[in-house]
Amino acid sequence: MAAQHQHYVPKLLLRGFLSCDPKRAAKEQVHVLDLEAERSFPTAIDNIMGERRFNEFWVDDDVLATIEPWTSRIESHLAPIIERIRVEKTLERTPEEVANLAFLVAFQFVRTKGMRLMPERLDDQLRRHVKRMGFDLAKVDGLMNLDEEGLKKEHIRHQVQNLEKYAEIMAEKEFFLMTPPDGRSFYIGDHPVVLHNDEPRTVHTGHLGIGAAYIQIYLPLGSDVMLCAYDKAVLGKMMKASDEIRDKEVAGYALSKLMAGEISREQMKQAVDAARDLDPVAALIRAIRTGQPIAVGPEQVECYNSLQAFFAHRFVIDPDDSFTVARDMIGERNSVAQEEQAAERENLAAKYFPEADLSKMGKPTTERRGH
Repeated sequence: MAAQHQHYVPKLLLRGFLSCDPKRAAKEQVHVLDLEAERSFPTAIDNIMGERRFNEFWVDDDVLATIEPWTSRIESHLAPIIERIRVEKTLERTPEEVANLAFLVAFQFVRTKGMRLMPERLDDQLRRHVKRMGFDLAKVDGLMNLDEEGLKKEHIRHQVQNLEKYAEIMAEKEFFLMTPPDGRSFYIGDHPVVLHNDEPRTVHTGHLGIGAAYIQIYLPLGSDVMLCAYDKAVLGKMMKASDEIRDKEVAGYALSKLMAGEISREQMKQAVDAARDLDPVAALIRAIRTGQPIAVGPEQVECYNSLQAFFAHRFVIDPDDSFTVARDMIGERNSVAQEEQAAERENLAAKYFPEADLSKMGKPTTERRGH
């Protein structure tokens, strides 16, 4: 079997983020920022957000298996709905469409490189925790010790066995669209299904999981349209808060005018109804229920793009080739890393040289040898 570059973010999604340069777009090229190497470059969508034989695994020394035909069939089934939404920027909100959108978000969520490496990251965190506690790693049960092939097999097994369960969870969300203002574009990262939660972190709230209470889920389908899936409680809470504010401010004011004899009951009702019609939350709910997109401002676009950069494993695409938000995030990440390294050096110095004057030990340098 010939080796293939197999995508974990499919080309049907990447085509929505082609370069704003018409010549590059004609060649199906995108502008990519490598968050690890901290450099950007143009490349064809054939070459990005995938790996050689990503969906293939060895059953034994002689048998090579693959789920590539399975992923291709799913992509072919979902392609028409993605293409229609890009063109029309509306949702039909039929049960069939909701089921397809739920399957799309679930499939893209579970299939990425970042998801594949999650067991490795969790295992590494567990090992560091066990080591800090002073235990012998060789005597601790539950450590995975997965190599690259083991991670691949575990990831493929997880996709096949749990995709339907993820889709069922997604189908319980409220789906709607967002569009950016003219001149602004949505990013897409190599783990494009991103999660956000506005609730404070407690035992029961504020968690980042597709089934978490008040979760907000975002998947950009194109540089000018993004699919959103909210826990229905989010919209319910927004409506409740809006009603409370309107009742307190508008209805309270109208009632005081009524009691003073300055307006009639009919005029009071008209004032309250007018306030409801002008309420931005009510307008948002109406747009969602009719499948119309929600227009967001530049600040919100930056927020959603920062989520793409934050959740990305390594690569982010910006059709405008500016990467302002992603580069700012790299700078903040490097600054935090340097601060953490400096703090660790001070802790070690305080531990092994308790009488030392740390202020005279010099600041850490980022200069590299040979430069």
